[in-house]
Amino acid sequence: MTAPALSSSYDIVVVGAGPAGLAAATLTARAGLSTLLLDENASPGGQVYRAATTTPVPDRALLGPEFAQGVRMVEALRRSGATAIARASVWHLDREMTLGVSIAGASRLIKAGRVILATGALERPFPIPGWTLPGVMTIGAAQTMLKASAMIPKGRVALAGSGPLLWLYAAQLQRAGGKIEAILDTTPRANWRQAFRHAGGFLMSPYALKGFKLMREARAKTRVVSGVTGLEAFGEDQLAGLRYEAGGRGGEMALDTLLLHHGVTPNVNLAMAAGVAHRWDETQACFVPVLASDGATSVPGIFIAGDGAGVGGAEAAAERGRLAAIAAVKALRPDARAPDEAAIQSALEKAMRGRAFVDALFAPSQ
Repeated sequence: MTAPALSSSYDIVVVGAGPAGLAAATLTARAGLSTLLLDENASPGGQVYRAATTTPVPDRALLGPEFAQGVRMVEALRRSGATAIARASVWHLDREMTLGVSIAGASRLIKAGRVILATGALERPFPIPGWTLPGVMTIGAAQTMLKASAMIPKGRVALAGSGPLLWLYAAQLQRAGGKIEAILDTTPRANWRQAFRHAGGFLMSPYALKGFKLMREARAKTRVVSGVTGLEAFGEDQLAGLRYEAGGRGGEMALDTLLLHHGVTPNVNLAMAAGVAHRWDETQACFVPVLASDGATSVPGIFIAGDGAGVGGAEAAAERGRLAAIAAVKALRPDARAPDEAAIQSALEKAMRGRAFVDALFAPSQ
């Protein structure tokens, strides 16, 4: 594989081809700005729309109705005129908006008029005794295998942890023909009391019905152990089983695969390297960038959109990407036509409605 021919500079460079990056790059390219979209994966889509146009999963419906939106967004990007490069690793970004990129084994520097970071989120580490044993992996990794390779774990499988992705993957795995021995829910009981204060907004949000459906679907086919406070994977050279505590009582089960998840946090590595100001989020126990409403950071010319700006889900990520793109277009080409910013802001507020409940419910244990 040879490195593609690229310009030394672009009006817009977008890093990350998830919902935010796809939306941002499509908008800026349509506005007539030279746009480069860089992503380290083999195809665009990010995690939520991973392998949107290339997945070998024969029935895409099992991945959920939202997956089709990813296909539409990738197709829109391809029609927009943006240059999209896969398997591109961005290893440098400075205040002058110079990016260091490695593609096909070759490195180069690219200058940008504006940079939009859409680097998404990372799974929060969930260290338990035995978590390095073969047979123990994260739910995010298992979901990647499903979407990109149509692979599901066989044998005795358990899911443990907390967060929306746990329930989403449980439903997807069951739809794909997988069986789950048990789901061990580590959500602290005290979190429900904290979340209840935000129940009104949650019940009016798109999260409510979707979340309840996923939990009901997963619970209908497998045993759920709630209030889990202790986990220990055991085995010699590979996973043999899991010990756990729940409600003051212990339990044990033999397993071939244990899938762990403890929520996600914004991927802030590149933003921090560029000197973007961050603050500590007490609820989610992670650093998030300090941003203006359009995603502008403390470093002029660098914007952050999507879950890298604060975890909010695919719909909110796309709207954040569009807001950052509009700001970039206005700065570089004020006469260019852009979508209605007010309408996008309204859509973002709708997508984020109920997020306070989700954040409080799945806040990590301190």
